[in-house]
Amino acid sequence: MPPALFHIHSRTDVYESPLSPSAFGTDNWGKVNRFHQLAPDAPLGEGTRFEEGMVHEAFHAVFVAGQPWESTRWFKYNLGLIRKGRVLWECRSAEELLARLNREVRALYASMARHGFLRQEEIAERAGREPEVFSRFAGDDYHSSLSPTHEIKLGVSENGRLLFLDGRHRMAIAKLLGIARIPVRVVFVHPEYVRRHRPEAAADPSAMTAMLGELFDKLNAAYDRPAAFITQADYQAIIRRVPDGPAKNAQARWEYYKSAIDFARLCKPASASDVLEIGAQGVPIVKGSDTLDPTGKWADKSAGEGHGQVFHQDPKQLPWPVADKRYGVVVALRVLQHLWPMQRECFLEARRVGRNLVMVVPEQYDAPAAGGASTGVTEEQLTEWNDGVPPSVSVRLPGWVGKIYFWNQEALGPSR
Repeated sequence: MPPALFHIHSRTDVYESPLSPSAFGTDNWGKVNRFHQLAPDAPLGEGTRFEEGMVHEAFHAVFVAGQPWESTRWFKYNLGLIRKGRVLWECRSAEELLARLNREVRALYASMARHGFLRQEEIAERAGREPEVFSRFAGDDYHSSLSPTHEIKLGVSENGRLLFLDGRHRMAIAKLLGIARIPVRVVFVHPEYVRRHRPEAAADPSAMTAMLGELFDKLNAAYDRPAAFITQADYQAIIRRVPDGPAKNAQARWEYYKSAIDFARLCKPASASDVLEIGAQGVPIVKGSDTLDPTGKWADKSAGEGHGQVFHQDPKQLPWPVADKRYGVVVALRVLQHLWPMQRECFLEARRVGRNLVMVVPEQYDAPAAGGASTGVTEEQLTEWNDGVPPSVSVRLPGWVGKIYFWNQEALGPSR
């Protein structure tokens, strides 16, 4: 019977494990086949959060902030090991290490951004069907071999905390991309956790699997909650908290927010994390939705119940770190006119990552950056950009607001 596969959300807390792979006596950790084993009975506790580690720090610096690998603590640490005689990922020099990071790690990030987090078996299957896309991850020259057991590996502490063991690069990328379902295997469970929750699991693999399933359901519950749309009272409360946000013409803005909520509700998002809002400025239409925010300053000012994944990225910086059709609905309310001169590219990116799209944009908008020309967008332009397919719905709104557009899955079509 193959080991059970579980899933975590990118925002689920994972901590560094005090145990290393060598604690389990495996000759080849990448192909370990003993899962759900019990850890030593001594208290484990947990180390720092995964996001505080050097790898996540380095990946954020490179893929989000655009810094070179050589500037990161992690690169310098690994280079120090190589200069002491260690061979890392078949690299024996700074040049080989840098080439490997720019070749393999950047390719891995690009693949996960476009295709999401695929299980090992899915990669192997797709490498056969789409060798031009996936064969690089299945070849003999790739540093890590494919195996059903070579998913990210975690342990469980006596307190039910998830402890990281293996798959650090994939975990860092998945957390940066805000991936909603990261496949993981559980290598060990502390005996004390078993005694507290299901003693029979110590000798019964099926009971162990059931107990772990309950744990992961509990950990993921915070991110799988149904999408809750803001009310007018929520809207007014947020506006009072963010005086530097979209408080001007607040009532008129609420009118098109209401319309956007109606269209987004039609999409039946599975959860708050199934919604991506572009430039929400602290006033999302879905509580806890994911947001694309160049500064991140709005997240903590939004509606109650916390915020979702925040991508600290200018929308004009392409591609967005999001897999194809990752979101059930993408929302952009009076944002596109500000994205000149890359409005077409940003629209296509929203179409790529969303299965449905809700947008409000004026047809005329005077922008100093455009030299006095209008940066508004017409329905004719949007239809042309969408391969000649018009919006499913377009409605002119009063006054200066512009039009509200809704594209359903049929109008947006498959990933292009």
